[in-house]
Amino acid sequence: MITLSNITKTYGTLTVLHDISLTVGEGELMAIVGPSGAGKTTLLQIAGSLDRPDSGTVSYDGTDLTSLPDRKLSEFRNRNIGFVFQFHQLLPEFTAVENVAMPAMIAGIGRREAEAEARRLLDMLGLAGRLQHRPSQLSGGEKQRCAIARALINKPRVVLADEPTGSLDSHNRQEIQDTFRRLRDELRQTFVIVTHDPSMEAVADRVVHMADGRIEADTSVRQTDA
Repeated sequence: MITLSNITKTYGTLTVLHDISLTVGEGELMAIVGPSGAGKTTLLQIAGSLDRPDSGTVSYDGTDLTSLPDRKLSEFRNRNIGFVFQFHQLLPEFTAVENVAMPAMIAGIGRREAEAEARRLLDMLGLAGRLQHRPSQLSGGEKQRCAIARALINKPRVVLADEPTGSLDSHNRQEIQDTFRRLRDELRQTFVIVTHDPSMEAVADRVVHMADGRIEADTSVRQTDA
């Protein structure tokens, strides 16, 4: 579904990514692991069109994102890619429902329809009792589940997650890992997760190890259903 071909990225005199090529299959849960400075987050940002490579291409089912002008790229990103970050990035003045519904309204969906879908997703993720709570009233795990619901609101082709369990305690880390696994199994949602958390490898279909801006290993962990 996603193909990154010969991706190179340099900041000043520092080459962060060296000729990276990688594919992501539909319905796959991929974990990208490696030490700090390996280039994991930069690769994820390029895969999600938040940054552009110096050379190489990023394509989604044949659509070359590197050739799209900024406006078309923003539209494609909003409709096809969901993001989850280490620190949930929920807007503090809005409720859980409003935070989750916002990307749908940006995409042109009416408020009533967007909030109905937001409530459905929050209920599916065990947050039916937290719909009108603001982020300050939610636990760390609840905030991340809210962020996952927000990432899913536009039914994206892929959800890209950058250290989604990095700021959580062990109980909430397990909760979020179980959430990713359930969404992969029940919805066949595609995930690419950058992580330092070795336990995340246990729920992945593939584990990609990076070091010094290169892929060191790419290992299938489990077989997805055809």
